[in-house]
Amino acid sequence: MTCRSPRALWSPRAPATTRAAALGLGLRPGTPVLSLGTSGTVYAVSTRRPADPTGTVAGFADARGDWLPLACTLNCTLAVDRVAALLGLDREAVEPGTGVTLLPYLDGERTPDLPHASGLLHGLRHDTTGGQLLQAAYDGAVHALLGALDLVLDADADRSAPLLLIGGGARGTAWQQTVRRLSGRPVQVPEARELVALGAAAQAAGVLTGEDPAAVARRWDTAHGPVLDAVERDEATLARISGVLSDAAPLLEREPDRR
Repeated sequence: MTCRSPRALWSPRAPATTRAAALGLGLRPGTPVLSLGTSGTVYAVSTRRPADPTGTVAGFADARGDWLPLACTLNCTLAVDRVAALLGLDREAVEPGTGVTLLPYLDGERTPDLPHASGLLHGLRHDTTGGQLLQAAYDGAVHALLGALDLVLDADADRSAPLLLIGGGARGTAWQQTVRRLSGRPVQVPEARELVALGAAAQAAGVLTGEDPAAVARRWDTAHGPVLDAVERDEATLARISGVLSDAAPLLEREPDRR
């Protein structure tokens, strides 16, 4: 087979799953993605090589010649599902109105960098319900994801653009509504499920035709899906979680045998 465009060959091997999914979405620079899986991943294509002195953002090359700054959280859907199981609740059985803060760092945490942390609950009252505790777990997980996203996005990124939600948790109503409320941004859930395969297919099509693979994916409309309108950002909850995280930092940073 003859390669019709040198630009079509970015790598001597197929892209890794995250990069393939990014390509499968046909991302333009600055479009943010939240991948909700066992762990959480946030990324956005950038034309500039990322430089993060804290080491939180990984500066991967993407699958087409740009960059894919990426950050991860360790505790996402698995941690929230564990809290739901402990409470004997369905994962969607959340209740609003909580003043409780739950940091679901059940396996330590990567973003923020707290490798020795465990889960932390603050603000429990006699009238606190199980559904409110579960909502607090969602809030704690999404707070970490949005903090990671702030580190990933370029200073000139459009921070009003819809957040693309992918991964196992993306179709969960509680995840969608929590991201929407804490981000204050529209949320879009692509209907396509096999984004990694679509990314590989778009790359192959680009090699064959000389077309930009991201443009191929956009022509296939792979990111198509319902868009939930933005709502007012829940600054009070964000501030409460940030405050508890700051106050509890000495405990969360301590190694287990020194607590």
